Amino acid sequence: MVTKNESPTLTEDVASGVVEAKVHIHARTIVAIAAISFISTAQLMSVVGSGVLARDMATSLGAPSLSAWFGAIITILTLATILPTSQASDYWGRKPFILASCVFGVIGFIVVSRSKNIATCLAGFTLGGMAFACQALCYAIPSEVLHRKHRGYGQASVNISAGLGGLVGIIIGGAFTRSGGESWRNYWYICFALYVLGFVGVFFGYNPPPRELEVTLSTSQKLRKMDWIGSFLIAVGLILFVIGLQWSRNPYPWNNGHVLGPFITGICLLIVFGIWEWKGTNEGILHHSLFKDRNLPVSTLLIFIEGVAFFTVNNFFVFELIIVGHVGAFPAVFRFAVLFAASIVTAFLTGAYITWSKRVREPLIFGFLLLTTFPIVMVFYRENLPAANAYGYAIIYGSGLGLILTATIVAAQMSSPADQISLSSGLPTAARSLGGAVGVAINNAIYNNSLQSKMPRFIAEAVLPLGFNPKDLPALIGALASQNPAAVAAVPGSTPAIIGAASHAVSEAYRLSFRDLWIAAACFGGFAVLLSCLVKNSKGGFTEHIDAPAETLRRDIRTRPMR
Repeated sequence: MVTKNESPTLTEDVASGVVEAKVHIHARTIVAIAAISFISTAQLMSVVGSGVLARDMATSLGAPSLSAWFGAIITILTLATILPTSQASDYWGRKPFILASCVFGVIGFIVVSRSKNIATCLAGFTLGGMAFACQALCYAIPSEVLHRKHRGYGQASVNISAGLGGLVGIIIGGAFTRSGGESWRNYWYICFALYVLGFVGVFFGYNPPPRELEVTLSTSQKLRKMDWIGSFLIAVGLILFVIGLQWSRNPYPWNNGHVLGPFITGICLLIVFGIWEWKGTNEGILHHSLFKDRNLPVSTLLIFIEGVAFFTVNNFFVFELIIVGHVGAFPAVFRFAVLFAASIVTAFLTGAYITWSKRVREPLIFGFLLLTTFPIVMVFYRENLPAANAYGYAIIYGSGLGLILTATIVAAQMSSPADQISLSSGLPTAARSLGGAVGVAINNAIYNNSLQSKMPRFIAEAVLPLGFNPKDLPALIGALASQNPAAVAAVPGSTPAIIGAASHAVSEAYRLSFRDLWIAAACFGGFAVLLSCLVKNSKGGFTEHIDAPAETLRRDIRTRPMR
């Protein structure tokens, strides 16, 4: 910090006639990072709410079958906007895009909170989903306003804020779920308030000097330098690709036109996008300078795998605790919240370790080892295990999450040119969302196929030897699948012994279906452990330099001719 009595160190560039002060970290920089942190907290609370509250919201609005679309809309809009926004921010500056994103969040989630029907609610999520266009900038700014040697702390601050959003969101969302009725509306008022705070904080607290390209290029030159073809191809391609995945078995089978049409079209557009970025331009969204170092593509693939793993945990961990472990809904959600608490602690420790050691490979390897350990222990989860075990499982995964998210972004950013940090942050961030969408489709296919084959067979094997009438077996299976005790009791021949045996069979069918999911997740994690060994430790990049200081001191002088 520069005190009142301290003068900054000056270095003279005689050729340009400029003396530039060595930039120190000022209070303005800390305020800027804090403002960005508010937005990260708001974004993850929005994601958590779209999942935790989805069923209550959709039921309250009369369309329970559409609950999955709340989170899907956020994923789709994140993928469609994050890379074009990252590129545009290099030409027009970060601040306008962050403020615009906050405005969308403010409007969108107040619409959600006040919605009276499902159409209005989905429209609100569409507007609110636009708030995620600046997600990559929330990772880029804390790194570029700090010394390069402190990027570990910069990324730790973002992940701590996001973890706090997840922790608070799950606890508050769970509490509103227990309250029932329309208490879910209060959750979105909180999200609305966080986006307001983020907007105010960035408006007053983040006022960096203009970037070089902001000043040297005219508006027409900036528009020409934008990769409009690439932006269109990747936005439309990813939207169609994710819609196809979202509709797979929800409610359409894979061979239905609703799935195959957008899915195949999306893949074709993404292939064309790859060809365009490879042969059509070298300064587009996939700027060729980003790939001179292998750390960025490796980091992008690693965080894609982490996205697949996270959405497996997000969708099925609490579900398994309730179905197999017979843990209450709120206690199960609270165990999931412990995951985010663990990620907050390890994010800080990872940032400190990276700053001290200038190493990113070792945290990644250790993080993915933990990420692989979690599904392995979940493979052996069963109903007779102590309920407290789930806390330990959550700590294992959460610890790995904090390690991976902090180290991966640092590795990607340190491998790219200083003027490409927004895109080097945007690629991994987009890859994580894409991994989540792909993971959901893979997991649903594994889970549904396994459960549909196991449940009827297990129930039949459990009740038929007890004398249950085979003609009533379909009715019993349907009643058990609906998880309606009254419907089960109404099935002819449903004695307490029959119901007990059938219930145990259902629990076992669920457990083995969950096990198939965790086996697949462990395979992904094991591959990521090997892949993370390819990441290079670029110790030479951790310097005193600040790529885009929040405040730069410059003094113009006249140079005297040399004698």
